[in-house]
Amino acid sequence: MGRSGPLVSVIIPAYNAERFIDEALERVFKQTHDHLELILVDDGSTDGTGARVRAYGDRVRYIRQGNAGAGAARNRGLAVATGDYIAFLDADDLWRPEKLEVQLEIAVRHPASGLIACDGGRFSGGDVEPGHLLSPWVVDRLAECGSGELSGRFYREALRSNPVASPSQMLIPRSVTRAIGPMITDRKDAEDWDYTLRIALGYPITMHRHPLVLYRVHDASRSGSPERRRFVWAVWDLRLLTRHEALCPTEDRAFVRRTKRDTVRAYAYEAYCYARRHDARVARTFLWWLLRQVPAEPAVASAGRPERAAVRVDVVEAGGARAVRKTEGAMVFVVAWALLSAGGCLPYPPHCPGRE
Repeated sequence: MGRSGPLVSVIIPAYNAERFIDEALERVFKQTHDHLELILVDDGSTDGTGARVRAYGDRVRYIRQGNAGAGAARNRGLAVATGDYIAFLDADDLWRPEKLEVQLEIAVRHPASGLIACDGGRFSGGDVEPGHLLSPWVVDRLAECGSGELSGRFYREALRSNPVASPSQMLIPRSVTRAIGPMITDRKDAEDWDYTLRIALGYPITMHRHPLVLYRVHDASRSGSPERRRFVWAVWDLRLLTRHEALCPTEDRAFVRRTKRDTVRAYAYEAYCYARRHDARVARTFLWWLLRQVPAEPAVASAGRPERAAVRVDVVEAGGARAVRKTEGAMVFVVAWALLSAGGCLPYPPHCPGRE
């Protein structure tokens, strides 16, 4: 397409990315669409990231800030971007050479879309893992359509399961980023998923099957080691769902609450599995935290005996006193607590909303 096409602002947040940053930058320079500005925001790195980036001279606009997190770094880049489109790239991820060109062509076909998101794969070292970066519900729908492009209003679907694994998959019109405002910046938030949802509230979004991104998996990533990554995700996911109880349209509020309840249930099963394989003490602490995330929802009361875990209670906070009313049924997270105490097994794995 060359320099006559739309200007794309590529924004890279980087923190201690010395090992990966050269490869990421070179992949940007090799894009077949080369009408772009490259903005790298160094989020207070303490390694050689800054020196490596400055070696590229005026090919990269280098901005350094105090360590404030990836969301704040992307916001700093958005504040100075001048392109027609915004493309995020995490410093440890990689693009295929045709990434921007393909997505710009799709944007022309879907001018109302607030987000264009491609597929991709995960890799560790030199090996690309089988699978997709788009959520399974997106992959399934793409398989049913002949165009390889899925476009529409998908707020509820995106709330139930994040359709986009990484900001590196995204291409967004800058007019949309100006309209929805900056990313949230708390380190305990899933700021990229929240950004997708806020776009989906106001615009159609378009996902396409081209595998144009390589998402690097490593223990130094923000979500941590594979063994405890689920616990980190749980904090992010439940904070996001609580936030969207207030942001969503009134008609979606009950759906958000159901999704939050299902998410707690699913992460309880994850904690149970972690306890069986790794550390029961950590899992019990996490289960107690989960219980506090839905204090108004039905819960299971058990004195640590699996045979009593089918008794459901409603926990009601009133003037600092806790009242308990018995009803029928069961919720998995306290069943998990009871079974962990007794060494039992859960009968089945629940579906996990949010991250599939």
